[in-house]
Amino acid sequence: MSSVFELDDEKLIEQFTQGNDRLLVSANLRIELNGGVTQLFTRSGEAIAIMYLQNKPRSVIVKHSSPFVKSLDRLLIDRDFVKFGNANRPGFTEYKHFVTPAGYRIWHTEPAVLWKKWWPTERFQDKQRFNMDILVNFKHNWYPVQNIIVNAGMFTIKTIAGQLELKREDRVLWLAQIVPDSTNTTGNISQSIATTPIEQPHPPSGLNVRSPEDLAKKIHQKQLEINPDRAWSIIKKLEQQLQAQVQLTTAAEDKASQLENRAVIAEQRLQILYKHLQEIGVNPRDIYSRNKNTAN
Repeated sequence: MSSVFELDDEKLIEQFTQGNDRLLVSANLRIELNGGVTQLFTRSGEAIAIMYLQNKPRSVIVKHSSPFVKSLDRLLIDRDFVKFGNANRPGFTEYKHFVTPAGYRIWHTEPAVLWKKWWPTERFQDKQRFNMDILVNFKHNWYPVQNIIVNAGMFTIKTIAGQLELKREDRVLWLAQIVPDSTNTTGNISQSIATTPIEQPHPPSGLNVRSPEDLAKKIHQKQLEINPDRAWSIIKKLEQQLQAQVQLTTAAEDKASQLENRAVIAEQRLQILYKHLQEIGVNPRDIYSRNKNTAN
């Protein structure tokens, strides 16, 4: 015998996340509209999700203890809703909707997560063009990231429209371009490595941060012979050092300034190595193409 209900629970939840303004019923749920508010009720009359259609951006709150919370979370995220944490209503989580350009995925994270994603792509960007791989939300619009400066636990995110000043525990909205082939780490990278000077942050007292010029002199004084095979091992080692310092920075708040500046030193060493390779006629991207995908 066919069911008397038009939709199953999953389909009804999907209708709710789409902002449906019709009265709909499934075996265990129902949608009701009251003014600019759509509510999702259980059979017992308990509200487990509420969508505020007139809010800008449109928002939804979901009850933590609902047995349908996983379905609601998945379907809301699929429709470009972003989880913002506890709502003003006790026992509920708040989501907000943002229009996401085609080909991007939206994120709402601490600024350190954005920095870790942005920095590897930025190394290979042509400085004469905007890096469109990652966009940040600023004044209700999306802008390419021009630069991210980390200093003493503060993140300065620069865009053409202005800059964001964020603490480590703050959160930021950003978009990352979806790459069809996740194993290709260099396919979407712009034409060449930038050779413009690295912006030097002000070091905290007690830490000896060498300038890029000093580091270059030290390398040449040691008469390090650089060839493509040797360069790959150095690049890999320095990248591992950089990532390790970033992870330590997140875990050790009391030593944040020193660790972040050590990460800057590792970044400077990489840039010096890239520039030296270019000067001797070796394209670092070719080294990545040969080695990155096969590296353990």
